[in-house]
Amino acid sequence: MRILVVVQRYGPEVVGGSESHALVVAHRLAMVNEVEVATTNALDYWSWAPHFPIGESMDGPVRVRRFAVTGLRSPNFKDAERHVLFEQHTLADEQAWLAMQGPHAPGLLEFLRREGKSYDAILFYTYIYEPTAAGLPLVPERAALISTAHDEEPLRLAPYRALFQLPRAFGFLTPEERDLVHSRFRNEHIPSEVLGIGLEAPPWHDPDPFRHRYAPRGPLVVYLGQVSEGKAVDELVADWIEHREGGDAGSLVLAGTARMHIPERDDIVSLGRVSEEDKYALLEAADVLVLPSHLESLGIVLLEAWQVGTPCLVSAKNKVTSGQVARAGGGASYDRGGFTRALASVLAERERFGESGRVYVEAECAWPAFDARLEQLLDLVAN
Repeated sequence: MRILVVVQRYGPEVVGGSESHALVVAHRLAMVNEVEVATTNALDYWSWAPHFPIGESMDGPVRVRRFAVTGLRSPNFKDAERHVLFEQHTLADEQAWLAMQGPHAPGLLEFLRREGKSYDAILFYTYIYEPTAAGLPLVPERAALISTAHDEEPLRLAPYRALFQLPRAFGFLTPEERDLVHSRFRNEHIPSEVLGIGLEAPPWHDPDPFRHRYAPRGPLVVYLGQVSEGKAVDELVADWIEHREGGDAGSLVLAGTARMHIPERDDIVSLGRVSEEDKYALLEAADVLVLPSHLESLGIVLLEAWQVGTPCLVSAKNKVTSGQVARAGGGASYDRGGFTRALASVLAERERFGESGRVYVEAECAWPAFDARLEQLLDLVAN
């Protein structure tokens, strides 16, 4: 089949869950299909500033077409967003916000208008951005939407109501995302497949240096991802300080780009971004991985932690990650105020939770299982 993947950013340099999923899918499909990617020349999701060369290049077997983003995101974007999400406004305000959201790449949309019908299937990633919101309606008869939706305010905006009725099929990352979309848009009649994700075996890594450095202080609790209020890391830090002030020991290590103030304390360590090898070394060294985020379409880092037998602790506010932990039997969820109690329960049965998570990932994230789900999604579109 001739397949096109449309995604707002693309490449191994790009840090982002939906973009990482799109890259994996493009390469898996390219093993037996002719696969191209249509994307922008942006690397940073906030400014959409140009980074990559415009034009065609090859990413292994995948042909990548990069189109220019015209104009950076407005400094007034957050004000406009606050207005449409939380104040009285008009449909025109919502449409203006969608245009400001970007990334605005007219060449990409023109390419879809001109060449879209030459593909057997077009997979669109991330409902919220313009390449999908404006691009999918140009080719709905051959489109699959991998929406990566979660329960957030933009999902309630009018411009998305039609979008979620248009594709031939949906690719959901979790059952919770599927149930959310169905309940919000009443589109159960559109075929869908719960894709999950496939994972490579962890690279060689050595957890001992991290264990020797941090474990003597008590349990090593790790967070891995963007260190920001948007990921509820501020709540995690507050819960951790309350945990320590209650007399409990341990270290909290934050690995990822810091976009918030981090208190200067001996028991809270910020490592910044780490290599793939150090990521897995840190995950295996950890007694528990904690993911406090309220909004995730798939907790990939949970799956990575289970690969090395580490149990996980997630926010009960997040139905997706709570569902993942429950299905895997790989940890626990906690409400605000219940962090210490939940952490103690996971530490008490660390080996059992970790092994259950490992077994789950070996079954669900094996490449043959993931490839079969991808093939099913393509059949839903092409047939």
